Amino acid sequence: MQEAAGPPPYPMGPVVEHTAKPVVGGILILIGALVGIISGAILIWGGAMFLEIPVVGGEMAGILATCGIVWLIFGIIGLLGGIFAIQRKHFGLAIVGGIFSLLSGYFIFGLIGLILVAISKNEFT
Repeated sequence: MQEAAGPPPYPMGPVVEHTAKPVVGGILILIGALVGIISGAILIWGGAMFLEIPVVGGEMAGILATCGIVWLIFGIIGLLGGIFAIQRKHFGLAIVGGIFSLLSGYFIFGLIGLILVAISKNEFT
């Protein structure tokens, strides 16, 4: 009996080596995002404290509350991106989350996390 020559019965894709880069990058993005969330909450709270100051209190309260809400939203988006990076899913959302983490919290943590996630693109599904 002759054996059939040809490819194996199932396709073999390229083997992707999993490194710790996306996990470490995701954790750094998470740290930056959490700092952004905490900073946003503090700004919102600080804006509420300015309401008691006569003359300029209302204007300062509005400015601080607006900045706090923006930082809070950036932090939440960064948090989602960090979670996706740790899971190695949705590369685009992990990058977007890293960018928002850059803008919301510790800049250096967001930058290093973003770089680590970007160079490990082939590990994402």
